[in-house]
Amino acid sequence: MASELLNKWLTHYDPIHRGYTPMGIANGVSATLGWSFPRVAGGYNLYRGVGSGAVDFDQPVGAVGANATAVANFSWRPHAVDTTYSYVLKSVGGGGVESLASQAAVAAFDGVGGLLGPKPASPLSLDVTPGVGGRFVVSWVLDDRFGEATPTEFRVFHDNGSGTVDYATVVGQVSHVRGRVHYSFSSAAFAHGLRRVWGVRAVTSQGVDDGNVLAGFAWSDAVGPAAVEAVGLECLDEEQG
Repeated sequence: MASELLNKWLTHYDPIHRGYTPMGIANGVSATLGWSFPRVAGGYNLYRGVGSGAVDFDQPVGAVGANATAVANFSWRPHAVDTTYSYVLKSVGGGGVESLASQAAVAAFDGVGGLLGPKPASPLSLDVTPGVGGRFVVSWVLDDRFGEATPTEFRVFHDNGSGTVDYATVVGQVSHVRGRVHYSFSSAAFAHGLRRVWGVRAVTSQGVDDGNVLAGFAWSDAVGPAAVEAVGLECLDEEQG
């Protein structure tokens, strides 16, 4: 029993390290040299995971008192560019015991460290077929239920013959229509026999795209079939009824 109580006590207090651990510093336990939990009214601890990894509950990245309505990450725990984080919050009682974690909130940052907004759902069932006169017809479907935000348009891309879709060059745009599921885009004319790989991304009014890399390809068809060289006529007797 004594060892069990000691282990529970050491879960929230840290006289061995005098509170100078990530958890102790975040909650001010270092101020009491690890002997007591100073935030007697309780508070909140903020945690995060990077990318698709699990949330690290040993390293709080932010902490606030019980009366706070917002919490920020510590200045020494900044965000990296081109990185997505999953943030969760735990409430803390006056003795240092934490609650279960909240539902995760996702924050994504672009190549210059700017915060990206919620993403739309990704287009599905991408299909590419050759159209008349060397054109390509790109079609897809969208299910809005799986998006964090509603898109305002779709941007269409192709590989320009490289084999890899160039998502930096938009070659077409299609407006999103609320409630519509099926969409299509007809390209400009291409020379005959060219292979093009196509991609489509949904984009919100804030300029955030869904980031999918779903692609489809086809060969352009700009030449009609060969003409029939000769036509023969033959008279057949009709059977008398």
